[in-house]
Amino acid sequence: MSDLPEILLLDDDPRELDKISRLVFTYYAGKERKQPLGNLHLFRSGSAALEFFLSGAAVDIAVLDIIMPEMSGIQFAEKIRDKGYRGHIIFLTSSNDFASESFMVGAFSYLLKPVQKERLFNVLLRIEEDRTRKQSEDSMSVFVQTRQYSQNILLRDIAYAEIMGRKLFIHLVNKEIVSFNKPMKEIAPQLLADGRFSHCHNSIIVNIEHVGSIKGNDAVMKDGSAVPISRRFSEFKSRYISWSLHKTDGVK
Repeated sequence: MSDLPEILLLDDDPRELDKISRLVFTYYAGKERKQPLGNLHLFRSGSAALEFFLSGAAVDIAVLDIIMPEMSGIQFAEKIRDKGYRGHIIFLTSSNDFASESFMVGAFSYLLKPVQKERLFNVLLRIEEDRTRKQSEDSMSVFVQTRQYSQNILLRDIAYAEIMGRKLFIHLVNKEIVSFNKPMKEIAPQLLADGRFSHCHNSIIVNIEHVGSIKGNDAVMKDGSAVPISRRFSEFKSRYISWSLHKTDGVK
C-alpha cells in the first residue's frame, strides 16, 4: 500500500505499551518505505484514548489491551464502533476468556500476552492485505434502475436485501431502506459474486460483514435487527463462522 496507517495503542502497563509500540515500529520501519511511519498514538487510559478518537483524529488500526481499570479494551471498542469506527481492531490480553466478546465488536485479531513478534507481524501483514482489498471493495456497487429514477449503491453500505411480494427492499447499514419494484434476480448475481454476500433465506441475501452473531435460526445484524435463516440455507451459519475465523487470528 502507498499509505501507512495511523495506529492507536492502548495499554495501562507502560512496559507493555513500550514493547508493543517498538514491535509495531519495527514492522513498518523494516519495510522499504519512502514515507515516514504513520503516527503511533500511545495511551494508558481508555478515557484519554476515547477523547483523542472523538476529536476526529484518524485511526486505521486500534491495538487494545482488554484488561484495564476504568474502561476495558472491549468497552473502548464498543464505544468507537458505536461512533462509526470501521477500522481494524487487535486485542491483547493475558487471558483467553474474552474471545467471544472480542468477536462481537468485529475484532480482526485476538493475541495472547506475551505477544510474539512473528505472530504480531503476521497480523499486521494480513491487515495490510485486508486494507488493500477493502480499497477495491469500497468502490464496488450495484446499479438499480426504475422508470422513475436510478441509483448506484455501494456494496459496503448494504446490510441485506430482501424481496417481499413483488418489491425489492435494500436495507442499508445506516438503516435507510431503498425499495424498488424489481425482482431479486435483478441484483442477486451482482451481490453473490462478491464474497461478502450469501443467501440466508430464499428471499434474503445478507452481507456477512454486517452480521454480529447467529442466535438460533436468526442472523443478528450489528445494528441489532435480525433476519431469519431458513433450513434450506442452513449452511449460512457455517459460512458465517468461517468468515469470522478468517477475519480473526484465533487464540493460541
